[in-house]
Amino acid sequence: MGRVASFYGIVFIGFTLILLGFVIGQNLRTGPEMGAHFSLVYYLYPLLVFGLENTIVVCSLLFYVAYKTKNRILVVIGGLLVYVLYMVLLMYSGSPFMSDAIPQSKFAQQISAILDPFGLSSYFYISESFSAAQRNNLLVPLNGFFLLNRVFVLSLSSIFVFLGYKSFSFRRPAKHSSKKNVNEAISNQNTFNQHKDFIAVIPAFNISSWVRSIKSYVKLDLLYVFKNIALPATSVLLLFYVGMEIYAEINQGIRLPQKYVSSGLVASTINESFYLLGVLLAAYFANDICWRSHISGFSLIENATFYFKSSLLAHWLSNSLLILFFTFLLITEGVLFQILYGYSHFDIQAYWGVFVFNTFPLILFAAFLVLLNSVLKNKFMALGCTVVAALIFATSVSNKLFSLPLLRFFSGYKGPYSDFNGYGAYLGSFAERLIFGYCVIGILWIIYVLTERKISKWLAISVISVLSILSFNIGSAFLKGYQPENEKEELAWAANYEKQYRKFQDLPQPTIIDVKTRIALYNSKNIYSVNGNYIMKNLSNQPIDNILINFSKDLEIEEADFAFQNQTVQINKKNEKIKLIQPMKPGEVANLSFRIAYKWKAVNRHHSFNSIIRNGSFMRISRYFPSIGYQSSYEIEDKFKRKEYGLGDHTQIRKLETPKTNPQDFINLDMLISTEIDQTAIGTGELIEKWKTGSRQYFHYRSRCPIPFRFAVASAKYAVKSSNYKGIKIDVFYLPQHFQNVQHLIDNTKSALEYCTRNFGPYPFESINFAEISSFTKGFNATAYPAVIFMAEDIAFHANLKADKQQDVINELAGHELSHLWWGNSQISPDNREGQAMLTETLAMYTEMMICKKVYGKEKMLERLKVQCQIYDASKGFAQSQPLYKVTDENPDIYYSKGAIIMVRLSQIIGEETVNKALRNFLEKYKYPNRPITKDVLNELYKVADKKYHRRIKKMFTEL
Repeated sequence: MGRVASFYGIVFIGFTLILLGFVIGQNLRTGPEMGAHFSLVYYLYPLLVFGLENTIVVCSLLFYVAYKTKNRILVVIGGLLVYVLYMVLLMYSGSPFMSDAIPQSKFAQQISAILDPFGLSSYFYISESFSAAQRNNLLVPLNGFFLLNRVFVLSLSSIFVFLGYKSFSFRRPAKHSSKKNVNEAISNQNTFNQHKDFIAVIPAFNISSWVRSIKSYVKLDLLYVFKNIALPATSVLLLFYVGMEIYAEINQGIRLPQKYVSSGLVASTINESFYLLGVLLAAYFANDICWRSHISGFSLIENATFYFKSSLLAHWLSNSLLILFFTFLLITEGVLFQILYGYSHFDIQAYWGVFVFNTFPLILFAAFLVLLNSVLKNKFMALGCTVVAALIFATSVSNKLFSLPLLRFFSGYKGPYSDFNGYGAYLGSFAERLIFGYCVIGILWIIYVLTERKISKWLAISVISVLSILSFNIGSAFLKGYQPENEKEELAWAANYEKQYRKFQDLPQPTIIDVKTRIALYNSKNIYSVNGNYIMKNLSNQPIDNILINFSKDLEIEEADFAFQNQTVQINKKNEKIKLIQPMKPGEVANLSFRIAYKWKAVNRHHSFNSIIRNGSFMRISRYFPSIGYQSSYEIEDKFKRKEYGLGDHTQIRKLETPKTNPQDFINLDMLISTEIDQTAIGTGELIEKWKTGSRQYFHYRSRCPIPFRFAVASAKYAVKSSNYKGIKIDVFYLPQHFQNVQHLIDNTKSALEYCTRNFGPYPFESINFAEISSFTKGFNATAYPAVIFMAEDIAFHANLKADKQQDVINELAGHELSHLWWGNSQISPDNREGQAMLTETLAMYTEMMICKKVYGKEKMLERLKVQCQIYDASKGFAQSQPLYKVTDENPDIYYSKGAIIMVRLSQIIGEETVNKALRNFLEKYKYPNRPITKDVLNELYKVADKKYHRRIKKMFTEL
């Protein structure tokens, strides 16, 4: 039993080392979220209830399998099955550990809490109701389902130990020799002795024999690997892990619909999942193959052959073929997923990316590992160094060690893939860095070969020279336009900005009232340029002496001029303070004209909300236009960093009780967009006219009424489908192959327009555009602007709604986003203070629920509301608790999920028609130019509701 005890001890030591690393890492962190004191109990408790007990259950199972079967393959398979069964249990039982993706019923969570062999489900189930303060200060008590789970698992472990003990025997199994085999061996020996004539072999040392020797080495390596248990075990693990990731990406629970299983979805998931496992597999197999002959003692014979040194190249080729095997295995799995889910369109470019972003970098890394194993003279030292190299060079650790991205050529790719744009500029840029890496490793190989064997020195110098020139040229091309990131410089800039300009926070500044802009998109070059003109007016009751103008740090200023009366100032800096010769009196206007440009390179990565790409561009472009006055969004929020830079408290959101300021900051927008000849540009506002000139298309948009300073642009090779609802023109712009949900979107738009116009008032525009945007833009499923709604390709347009009728994301998004044209963006523009999100997102959530009720019935709406309840329950312990009427932006689950719950409950108490009457009155009374607060909508509810409900209404909105 000593070996068994050692087995338990080694595994538990592994848990302890993991915990030790976690302790060190946690206590090296700094920030406002870190506690001020250290308590060893907080670390020992999980080590005992998780580390010790999970060690016992896993080791007991493997102990039983080992002694029962006496088969190493079954032991390995047993270990894999523990992981496989655990993940399956999490997925199908509704474990709280995966509740963010797949909300489940309480009963399902309880079953999972009992059966989870590692106890995490029960742990999270018990702590579900904990507040943020309790999570930070209390240990989860070992009682209830948590205790039941731990007792159940310990009992199961005892059974396995007992069964394993009963299976143990001190007798050695008898070895049966075959008499037939002995006779055959004697016969073969006699036959050999009968040969009297021997033929002299004349060795031929040429290219052909060198190639045959390499093929022989490769054949031996692959026979060894494919007969080894490690290959089928790792293949099963790899297939299961990546397969689970693909399945999770396809089926995202009851919140979101099933996605179509496109090649892009499969390839992107493989890119995100395969590389790190591939690195570890390459490290293991490179060490195993390189040291196989030495461990078996065959190296003495092997090293006596003429071509023994060609084994280095052969081992690399063997590893490369092994990596190709894993790649084809995963691609085959991906293709099978597509076939099983009935999606027969196979995108070769998407799967080619798997080779470029995974296979070729892993082959390069294998070359480095084989070289490392050849240089080091001890197998275990070589194994340790290869694992360390894998963790350093091929993971995020390399970002810390190598600030220059060119040197991170062992890294993989986790960027976007879009049916609009493929991998975009990232594919070519990654290939450039990869070629540079091959040149570097090639130089190291030549140097090693030169020191180990007799080859022509001049040949080596020539090859090294060629590789050096190639690496220099390709590296220069990769780094062209590179802009290094420096966190300290960014913090210093932000601190200096605040110190210099925060005084403008309390000074009157002119308000932008009119924006006229000309935007030129050069999609294929990832470039756009903007010509703009502001009319700014002093809407305060004080004269203005100084004006602060801010330009985005991401854009280049080509030309900018400020003009007021007889004063003209040319602007060259990103932050310009202008001293006026004559004060700008109340009601007077000034002009700002500017020309700015933007271009991004793959080496710098693209900004999600500023994605100018070959096809499927989307820019929240108003974010990158010049701003007037002090911008508190530039401030450092970390209180320790603020103290380090000598800053006081950062700007706080205004309290609800603060007196209203009622700023008048809506604008008249005139936007002319030009794009490439085969694309359609979608702007903010309504389309006035469009035309073609030369190789460009032009689209002129204008707001027919004042709108917030918030506008966006999209451009793609769109197909369009049009309809009409009571004089309101509906246009849907979509990628031609994403046609499946377009008509459903139009039908739901009509339902949403009918409900909103009947209950809340007229639609404020003459048209509504829906535009699909590429997955290069992340951060939202859909977003509404005046007269236009932008929707992500992988959530709305390419969702398989027919797979499950319960997940109609089109109905959700159409109702929610379209309602924003009443609640926010166009009519209601809340005062910037506590609770503002309730007047936009909560009211949109309510409208979404009521439209769902209208289309699908009350029961379906309540099912959707139940999902929101589970989302809120799962998240409320991770954020500060706030009453809905004072909610702030950092608590989306309150103003989305909890807000929906409260509003639906309110409609059940006082009636849907009564709620809608209050909201209609609220809109009529407080739409722009008024700036409402949450108390205003509560007052409207009090006016229409029976007095007996006032106390309940107040409690729902104003209490936690």
